[in-house]
Amino acid sequence: MSNVRFVVEELISCLQHNCGELCEEVLFDLKVILNEVLVNAIMHGNREDESKKVKIDAGITEKGDVFLIIEDEGSGYDYEEICEKHKSTVTNVDDMVENGRGIMIVKGLCDKVKVNKKGNKIIILKSIEKTHPSSKHV
Repeated sequence: MSNVRFVVEELISCLQHNCGELCEEVLFDLKVILNEVLVNAIMHGNREDESKKVKIDAGITEKGDVFLIIEDEGSGYDYEEICEKHKSTVTNVDDMVENGRGIMIVKGLCDKVKVNKKGNKIIILKSIEKTHPSSKHV
């Protein structure tokens, strides 16, 4: 848990290095997304077992969007059930129970979210805007 902030900053730095300066809103969204997903993977997926790892893949698509793939070694969860539960019973994020709130926040900040059948791997696609239109794509 103590390394989450460092990992998020390193990932953001690498993404900016490869695709150019990102606008503040996208940077904020990416930080929230990464923090939520990594904390969930460590706490809920791996149950804070320090012998278990969290695998992170990140990159830029040909269209210039960010993709993130985070996988833990836990037993997983039912993503569709969590989404359905919150969709049908909650109209305000503040009213959500703690369990499931993070994934719903992530879902709201991303363009696409997919979770594998086991529920221990999440794939995220986030469109990005750059502060300088001439920023290079990788």
